[in-house]
Amino acid sequence: MEIVEGELMMKDHWERTEESILLDFTEIEDIIKPAFPNKKLISAERIGTGLSNSNYKILMEGSEAPYVFRLYRGDKGVADKELAISKHVSQSVPVANFIYADTTCTHTLHPWAVMEWKEGILLRDLIRNGTKSDIISAATSVGRSLADVHQYTFSESGFFDKDLNIKAPMTMDADRFLSFIEQSLFHQPCGIWLGEELIQQVWSYCQNYSPLLSESDEKPVLVHSDFNGLNILVRDDVVDCAVSAILDWEFAFAWNRYVDIGNMLRYEEDGSLYEEHFIRAYREQGGILHKNWRILSKLEDLVALCEMLNHSTLDTPRRIHDLQRLVSRIV
Repeated sequence: MEIVEGELMMKDHWERTEESILLDFTEIEDIIKPAFPNKKLISAERIGTGLSNSNYKILMEGSEAPYVFRLYRGDKGVADKELAISKHVSQSVPVANFIYADTTCTHTLHPWAVMEWKEGILLRDLIRNGTKSDIISAATSVGRSLADVHQYTFSESGFFDKDLNIKAPMTMDADRFLSFIEQSLFHQPCGIWLGEELIQQVWSYCQNYSPLLSESDEKPVLVHSDFNGLNILVRDDVVDCAVSAILDWEFAFAWNRYVDIGNMLRYEEDGSLYEEHFIRAYREQGGILHKNWRILSKLEDLVALCEMLNHSTLDTPRRIHDLQRLVSRIV
């Protein structure tokens, strides 16, 4: 598949790899009864651009404020983790608080939750359509918010259990990084989609810069791991375009901060207006960055991009095309 020049697509154009779960009004009303006993559901509207879970904006009898009804596609561990993170960071990080959650799957096939409604528009839309002043304001608020997320540290890296304990400790030094990249490029579908020329460029880039991964001795931090314009709400109805909520923490784990920075800047040119104000605010809020932060962020993002290509198929041409160009831009 050839890489074509032109404007990069956004992740919201990707094909779904799994069918979304669609519910009608009666099904939603029946599920949420425990959260709102003796109240009727007035309306339910499908929202969001997510590629896995299903979200609905709901309005209940006797309430002026709407809520979000979230039906998880994954197992209860994902819902439990999101609930724990929300409680853990809500005092310093803008998140949607949980009103009710049922992760037992006793009466439904999937975990579900009701969360508070947060006003705002997607950061993606503000970057696309906002003024220069809007973009600077939003980038500043996002940088500060991410620094606040990264203030939560852990003794070791790895994936969380439902109580945010590390259940599977792991590290990413130069050797482990190169092992993963080599496997992806030469033995997994990633290499098929990239083609021989780009494979060699990626392999050379990774061999050259991977030693930087072994230099860092920073403590692992809470990383969102899907920190981008589709999961951040900003207020566009006030003077400052402040972050109103960071959404969808289902992929969060304990790792190094460059995962989130690489994800956030994935579609940005080096030195862009957004990057400049995002990084400045991150540092001013206490975020500490290595002198080679940009390369470290790109190395971490290469892991994510290669892993997504490993799980791509002929049924996802838009996703593959976008990932190809993102990899090509890095190297």
